[in-house]
Amino acid sequence: MRLQHSLLIFSLFFSVQTYLFSQDKEYPEFRNYDYIYKEYIKSVRFYQYDSETDYPILSLQSPGHFILSFDDMEAYTKDFSYKIIHCDANWNPSEELDALDYIDGYQENRFYESQNSFNTKVPYTHYEIQLPNEDVKWTKSGNYLLKVYRDNDERDLIITRRFMIVDTKMKVVPNMRRSATPPYSSSHQELFFSIEHAGIRIGNPGSQIKTAVLQNGRWDNAITDLEPTFIQDEEIGYDMHGKLLFPGYKEFRPLDLRSFRYRTLQVEQLKEYNDGFELWLFEDANRKYTSHVFTHDLNGKFLIESNDDREGKLEGEYAQINFSLKALTPYEGEVYVLGEFNNFRPKPSYKMNYNSDCLCYQLSNTFKNGFYDYFYGVFDHATNELNIQKIEGSSFESENDYLFLVYYKPFGGLYDQLVAVQKLNTRPK
Repeated sequence: MRLQHSLLIFSLFFSVQTYLFSQDKEYPEFRNYDYIYKEYIKSVRFYQYDSETDYPILSLQSPGHFILSFDDMEAYTKDFSYKIIHCDANWNPSEELDALDYIDGYQENRFYESQNSFNTKVPYTHYEIQLPNEDVKWTKSGNYLLKVYRDNDERDLIITRRFMIVDTKMKVVPNMRRSATPPYSSSHQELFFSIEHAGIRIGNPGSQIKTAVLQNGRWDNAITDLEPTFIQDEEIGYDMHGKLLFPGYKEFRPLDLRSFRYRTLQVEQLKEYNDGFELWLFEDANRKYTSHVFTHDLNGKFLIESNDDREGKLEGEYAQINFSLKALTPYEGEVYVLGEFNNFRPKPSYKMNYNSDCLCYQLSNTFKNGFYDYFYGVFDHATNELNIQKIEGSSFESENDYLFLVYYKPFGGLYDQLVAVQKLNTRPK
C-alpha cells in the first residue's frame, strides 16, 4: 500500500513538473508557409516521388506520392508527429471543413522510423515519410499545409511545408512577352494568361475564381488575387499590361558540393579534419551590371547527392562552407545567402557579416553533399523587403519557371478547389 501511495505521489509530481515545464517553454511563432523552426534541422526536402526537382503538386486522382525527408543534427532519436491541414487559396485553414471532410484516415500521425547516418564524420539522424500512406489520404483538391512537431505537442513546431492537390476542371493558357513599361523592358518578364472553363458556368469570376502566379515555385514573391481584364462565355482573361511582372534576375549561382574529397569548380580550398570538412568558395562578385549568361541551373532548388562512393541520404557528409562576396563598402541593409535550402527567407543563420579587412561579406554554414543553387539578397528591415536585384541584377532573357494556379469556389461551396495548374518555362526554344 505504501508503494502504491509513493508511486501515486511520484506520478502526480511528475505530471505537475511536466505541466510547469510546458508552460515555461517558449514556442516558435507558427507560420503558414515553408519554414524550418529549429537550427538543428537540416536538408529539408519535400518533393514528388518521381521528380525531385518538380513542384509539390499532385493530381487528386494520381497514384503518386510525396517524400518529406530531413536530418536532425542532434543525432538522437526523437518523437516527431505530423498533421495535414486543408487551406483556402490564401493559405488560411478552411474554416468550413472538418478534418473528416478531407482526410481518409488520421489527421495526425507519427514518424515511425528513423535512421542514423552511417560512417560519417558528422553524425545525424535521418527522418523520412511518404504521403499519402496507409495512415492518411486526402479526398479534396486545394491547398494543404503539412506541420511537423515534437513530442505530440503541436506548438513545438519543427517544419511546415505547403503542397497542392489539383482536380483539373479548367485549363490555363499562359504567355510571356517583353514588357513595354519602362524601365522594365530589359529586366522583367511580363506574363498574361486566360482560363478556359468549358461546361462550367461562373456567375461572378471576381469572387468565385482566385489565381496565383509563382516564379520558380516561390510563394514569398507570388502575385495573387488578380482581377480579370476580360470575360467571355467560357473564357476569362488576365492581361494586366505592366502589372503582372517579375524580375527575370540572372541565372542562379551553382554550387557543386557532391564531393568533399576533391575541389569542384566553385571551391578554392578544401580541408579535411578528424571530425569534419571545411571548404572555402571562390569569392563572388556583384552581378548587377554584368551581361546575362545562360547556364543550366535548378531554378533555386537543391539535390542531395554524393560523388564520393556514398549514398547521399545516410552516408552524405556535412561540411562547413565559407562564402565570401566582394563589396568595397557595406550595403544598406543585411546581406543573406538565399535558396530553397532556406526557403528564400532571410534567416539569421544565413546572414553575412561585413569584414573590412577583406572588403567583403562572409558567411560560414553547414551544407550536406549535394548540388545547390543560390542567390545573394539584401534585406531592409525598415520596409521588410528582400532585394535580390541589388546584387544579382536582372535580365529579361533569364530562364525561369512560372506556375499558374486557379482556385474555384462555386456558390454554396465550402472550400477553394484547385482546378487548374499550368507551368510556363521562359527558356527560348
